[in-house]
Amino acid sequence: MRWRFRQISDLAVSWAGHRVLPVALIALVVIWTAIGLNFSFPRRWFLLTNTLCTLTSFFVVLLLQHAQNRDTKALHTKLDELIRSSEAGNHWIAAEKKDADAIDAMRLQHQVQASEKQA
Repeated sequence: MRWRFRQISDLAVSWAGHRVLPVALIALVVIWTAIGLNFSFPRRWFLLTNTLCTLTSFFVVLLLQHAQNRDTKALHTKLDELIRSSEAGNHWIAAEKKDADAIDAMRLQHQVQASEKQA
């Protein structure tokens, strides 16, 4: 089930980011407006439009957030491996899991060490 969701998510995200999508959406809006003008925009037309736009926006945001979270985890894993295999201090591994104060302290420590090396 999980791999199926990932496949569907990857497909939807790549489709949502395709360069043809804005043109297709503009065409859809023009057609939707022409049909609405033909029927004098009944009250249900606005309700359907608002509902579809809200649900579509919510769905796309969830898919994009899922893809972003997966990409971020992969990026952090790769960076952790680079840190582990280099001469960098291992205290930088998994820095993203620390609280903001600890990260600021690590950044300050790094800046002090860098300025000492330059002097």
